[in-house]
Amino acid sequence: MAIRLRLFAKYAALIVALVGGALVASGAISLYFAYGESRQALLALQREKADAAAYRIEQYVRGLEHEIGWTALPRVQEGSSASEQRRIEFLKLLRQAPQITEAVWIDRHGDEQVRVSRLAMDALAASTNLKSDPRVVGSQDGRTYFGPVTFRKDTEPYMAIARAAGGQDGGTTAVEVNLKFVWDVVSQLRVGKAGIAYVVDADGHWVAHPDISLVLQKLDFARQPQMIAARAARAAGADVGTGIGPEAPGLRQLEVRTRDGKDVLVAYAGIP
Repeated sequence: MAIRLRLFAKYAALIVALVGGALVASGAISLYFAYGESRQALLALQREKADAAAYRIEQYVRGLEHEIGWTALPRVQEGSSASEQRRIEFLKLLRQAPQITEAVWIDRHGDEQVRVSRLAMDALAASTNLKSDPRVVGSQDGRTYFGPVTFRKDTEPYMAIARAAGGQDGGTTAVEVNLKFVWDVVSQLRVGKAGIAYVVDADGHWVAHPDISLVLQKLDFARQPQMIAARAARAAGADVGTGIGPEAPGLRQLEVRTRDGKDVLVAYAGIP
């Protein structure tokens, strides 16, 4: 009888162990797949928000490009010079587009003829020759020039936009655009409780971040994995928006560690 009880206890323990092990394994597998599905869903949401933010910023810049388009063909009125007429058009432009802080007309010889600014004195017929200026060179042959991001007095980000000026005198129309709007875009984006969005320029410097102090510090972000991946995609001739991550080709996502040692998921999209 004692032998039977011992055998029963042994087999019962074995059965419990097997059943318990199977349940634990099944639970672990279910948790693993649930985690994977949750992670993929979160990444999909992040990519969607990154794409939406990139599109909104691009449309913002394209809208400004359109705004300066109508100043390229000023209406010539009898008794007024071309410079005076363009100055009037620039004043209208600054009134209609508050984000544009300065407008310049450079004639076909490369000489600055009109400058209207919110931050400096207006000028007519300046002696400055800008024939080799990137804005002039980059807007030739009907192209629109989009300059690099710069920081005026190390505070707010700006970008130059230039396009060929029409009319009898031709030349180039160039404007300086305040990119503070980009801060408004990223500050409104949230993913979960702690997710944030930020924008960096081609050199890896922050242009917009919910913590503006990081932007003003001019921190170099170029060595971060997400920037390296985005640059690698661009160097390979692919659109940054279809960059590669360590998980699989074509996925615009990375798992990286932040400065404070936290593991985070990152999705990115390019702004053409």
